[in-house]
Amino acid sequence: MKNIIIYNGPKKDFKKLIPDDNISLSEFVVEHDNRIKVVKHVVVQDEEETEELPSIKKYYKNVVAYSEQYAGITESAVQSFLNLINSCEIDNLYLQNPPLQIKFQLKQAYSNIIKEENFSYKRFSKKMLLEINKKFDDIIIGQHKVKRRLMTSLYPLLQKGNRKKPIVIMLYGKSGIGKTETAKFISNVIGQPLFRKQFSMFQSVEFQGYLFGASHSQSSFARDLLERESNILLFDEFDKSHPIFYSAFYQLFDEGIFEDKNYHLKLYNSIIICTSNYLSEEEIIRKLGEPIFYRFDHLIKFDDLSLDSIHKIIDLQIESKLKKLQEEELIKIDKKYIVSKMKSVAKQINNARQISKIIEEYISMQLVDYLIKEEEINND
Repeated sequence: MKNIIIYNGPKKDFKKLIPDDNISLSEFVVEHDNRIKVVKHVVVQDEEETEELPSIKKYYKNVVAYSEQYAGITESAVQSFLNLINSCEIDNLYLQNPPLQIKFQLKQAYSNIIKEENFSYKRFSKKMLLEINKKFDDIIIGQHKVKRRLMTSLYPLLQKGNRKKPIVIMLYGKSGIGKTETAKFISNVIGQPLFRKQFSMFQSVEFQGYLFGASHSQSSFARDLLERESNILLFDEFDKSHPIFYSAFYQLFDEGIFEDKNYHLKLYNSIIICTSNYLSEEEIIRKLGEPIFYRFDHLIKFDDLSLDSIHKIIDLQIESKLKKLQEEELIKIDKKYIVSKMKSVAKQINNARQISKIIEEYISMQLVDYLIKEEEINND
């Protein structure tokens, strides 16, 4: 073995390290298993001895293991990974996000030739903070107070020093008033894709293995985190997960470290945004409990949308949806009618999702009506 490269991070950047001339771990294991099957033993009964026919170790220049490929090998293969790779001659071994058992074995035997690399996540900057100040009110309508508190929450990431702890923020308020969009907006400002998990799915204890770690062959939260391309994380609808899962985040919120039985990773200087539909801090602490409540650095409330904000969202949503239409569809739309109808019901609307749904309905209704009239004319 000449080189072992351990890469912690997403696949798209791991691929940049890999030579074109390579064999994947999956293919390597298949070939290894096939060779085992053809090993022959000669047993000489009289002399009570067993002789294994000699074989030449197969040579591989570059062997590459992607994150998901460890799930394709057996538990025993993971536990004896060193024996597996030593069964052949390998020049270079490239491993993306290997489980702890594999890392440990390699470092015990090949510490002198291991090179470990980590994906470089963008650091939050003064320029990004000022961009939030400049663009927030045009993207997140009716939440000017939120902008001020959000900028205050993120400012510690600009301070010099050896800060490692993530910024952990709870955005709370009614549904459809900009909480999730705020996380998306920050992600766009930073320029890396948002890592998003929908916590409304984590209501069953079946997800316990996903969060706390089970067999290496199963998907896990830790492995998904290693694959992320951004240091901004959104835990959407955090309030809807089963309370048993909150303890999985204590160390992450406190120190920026997440670990399970297979992985250990550091999320230093990350931005973690949790959303909920709670209406007050008192409700949050009552429902979530003190241990997780006091681990939020900041709690930011989103106000109900004013009528002026509803009108502005209506105008923006109509323009956005009309831009997505084909030209032949656009000429069939009576924009003034849609604006008039939406403004007439604005007082009964209380969130952006509702606005989007109604506008979609009006647009589809006009297109369907036009289609029916066109068909009737053709039939006549």
